[in-house]
Amino acid sequence: MVGPRVTVLMPVYNAERFLREAIDSILQQSFRPFEFLIIDDGSTDGSAAIIESYRDPRIRFVRNSRNMGITPTLNKGIALASCELIARMDADDISHPQRLQKQFGYMKRNPACALLSTWARVVTGEGKFVRLERYRNNFYYFNLTFECWMYHPTIMFRKSAAEDIGMYSMPYSEDYDFFWRMSTRFKIANLAEPLVDYRISPTSLNTVLKKTENEIANQRNVVRNIRYYLGDDFSVSEPVLECLRHNFRPILSDYRREHVCQALDVLEKVTQKILQTDNVNRDARSIVRARYFKRRFILQEIAKALPVMQGVELLWGTGAWLTLAVLLKNYFKRQVKQVLKLIRSYSSAARFKIFSSEAVKNS
Repeated sequence: MVGPRVTVLMPVYNAERFLREAIDSILQQSFRPFEFLIIDDGSTDGSAAIIESYRDPRIRFVRNSRNMGITPTLNKGIALASCELIARMDADDISHPQRLQKQFGYMKRNPACALLSTWARVVTGEGKFVRLERYRNNFYYFNLTFECWMYHPTIMFRKSAAEDIGMYSMPYSEDYDFFWRMSTRFKIANLAEPLVDYRISPTSLNTVLKKTENEIANQRNVVRNIRYYLGDDFSVSEPVLECLRHNFRPILSDYRREHVCQALDVLEKVTQKILQTDNVNRDARSIVRARYFKRRFILQEIAKALPVMQGVELLWGTGAWLTLAVLLKNYFKRQVKQVLKLIRSYSSAARFKIFSSEAVKNS
């Protein structure tokens, strides 16, 4: 008999709609030696009854006496976990059959790695494919400064590392905060294949029910991350901050080129500080390339949304020659398509006119 090598930690709160599918996806893993620690956080629906209907000995079912919230429940789970390796799971998502096997294998081969994520397939409540979330593996460390690139139910981490950083510490955006703090102290990595279906549904806590609270917490996380490199007196306007987070609505609603330039200036300063800061994840080439692609994406998305001449002015003024060439190419391609469409419509109208005239004449 082999004892559990991984603790799968799944908090549950009023998740009866998708809970059975989530549980089954763990119990059907190709990797067998795990304990499945399920903590019900005071559900008022049928979640507890669904969990109790299972007789698999790998399930450890714990019930909170009252609703504590996600962060205290996760910390309780870490304390109760009997294994050093902990795999997160959410009660409305689906783990692919090879997930635990592949993550466990990677963590065993790479003992310095403290936190491992995977790509995710985003699906609807009905399981319909929406998109594949995939990113360049060597860019995670840099980009965690500005965005939460990791999906919580894809994570496997070491219990000792989580305890070392103080475990989860925020009531909202707790995952982003946890990942970033782990990255400042320990090696992080990503498996470049989708091993989880991440479900977006009307009952999703972060994306629907607590969207505003999580959005505010995400903003605070990004400000905290930047201040880690630029100092506690760093301040920035909302359009600039949101631009760095790839939310371009504020900067486009009252467009000012100086806001874009300020965002690019902050990006450059942070990049230089990241390059100078000792960290086990630091790789100068990857950091410089990640900065290049982030800068290009920001300019590309803003320029596409602006009137053509404003977009040209922005890209010309910031020296983004390649992005400018692509913008103009796409612009002229659209113009040619419109001209051809206009020609076809006139041609069709002319043929109809000739046909009608001949029909009248023959009648």
